[in-house]
Amino acid sequence: MFSLLLGIALLAPSVASATSTDQAVAYQLDPAHDGDQTGNPITAPLSQAWSINLQGSISYPLIVNGIVYVTAGSLAYGYGTTLYALDQATGATLWSHSLGGTYDWSGLAYDNGQVFTVNFNGELTAFAAATGAIDWSTSLPGQSAFTSPPTATDGYVYTGGAGNGGTVYAVSEATGQLAWTAPVENGDHSSPAVDSSGVYVTYAGDQDYAFNPLSGALLWHHQTDIEGGGGKTPVLAAGDIFGRDALRGNVVLPASGGASLGTFASTTAPAVGGGQAYLLSGGALNAVNGSGLGTAAWTFSGDGKLDSAPLRVGNLVFEGSSSGEVYAVDSTGTSVWSANAGSAIPAPDEQNASQPLAGLGAGEGTLIVPAGGTLVAYTGANVGVGTPVNTSAPTIAGTPAIGQAIGADVGTWTALPTGYTA
Repeated sequence: MFSLLLGIALLAPSVASATSTDQAVAYQLDPAHDGDQTGNPITAPLSQAWSINLQGSISYPLIVNGIVYVTAGSLAYGYGTTLYALDQATGATLWSHSLGGTYDWSGLAYDNGQVFTVNFNGELTAFAAATGAIDWSTSLPGQSAFTSPPTATDGYVYTGGAGNGGTVYAVSEATGQLAWTAPVENGDHSSPAVDSSGVYVTYAGDQDYAFNPLSGALLWHHQTDIEGGGGKTPVLAAGDIFGRDALRGNVVLPASGGASLGTFASTTAPAVGGGQAYLLSGGALNAVNGSGLGTAAWTFSGDGKLDSAPLRVGNLVFEGSSSGEVYAVDSTGTSVWSANAGSAIPAPDEQNASQPLAGLGAGEGTLIVPAGGTLVAYTGANVGVGTPVNTSAPTIAGTPAIGQAIGADVGTWTALPTGYTA
């Protein structure tokens, strides 16, 4: 589905109240962080649509209903970050808001018409996605260092904090009230992977946890005889948890609990979909059958400097390089498109708080690439091609009222049109 803000007479800008399968709403696209998008594919070759210089280091982007959301650090180190809402078609700034924070780190997520951000100091804020108005802001208690990008789904925002041990938090999306907390061994960097059955986090020493999403009750804890600072964002895919750890090695665990199913080699969060896992190791991208537990399918080396976490959209896998090159690779491991974004595409830094967590973003027919202090948008060859056909009618949620934002969605269309009028 390709969704844009739907203009309605006498009403404030609207925003969709539900998430479709071709939007980016969290790190690595979705609450599972699986890097796999099942909605309308992006078709090669891609064309550059726009670029914008935000000067500071740029986070992974969200792409929802014709708007791109990112955070960016300031040029002066230690002055916090800024949240930007950019027009997906042009790159123009629709609104922005300073997030503050001791360091130039912040994370963001989207759900149900709101963008949620957290800064290094644990200030969790909910913004109205259409207007940038602050719905609520709360200071997360008990910890002093927050580097876990939030995940928002089904009415809750989940994140983690560190300083004195570690804590996982669940906060009401509607009110900002703390729903529950749970202790963990440290609490750095691991953005919770979430589904209806569990909230999953992974920390150093293979200290891996699953909690009940509603109550916070511990479901299982996979552990070894060591623990240490730091964590990595887990990937939830094919019923398994992919946990990365430099101390004890990467493990694949059943999401329902139990012994390790195997290991995998990837420095970044893998993308998992279509029966394969796409793993980055040694500057090369490797496809592994059996959703990462089978035989090797192919290897793509590009320029030998590949460093971003991969994304799978339709039948294409997107990967970035520290040289600034970005690639689209097909199901055989062959590059079908590449372009240079003009600056180095940074690897995701899951060790420090000096910059936001970086990553590619894809959604609604568009690939978004952070490169240095510049954000570059590429659109697929299928955007705007053919006569749009509506397969799901537009919907409006809420009661229309003058001056108030309501939830709206333009429905599902073929041919990925670039705009609509009401």
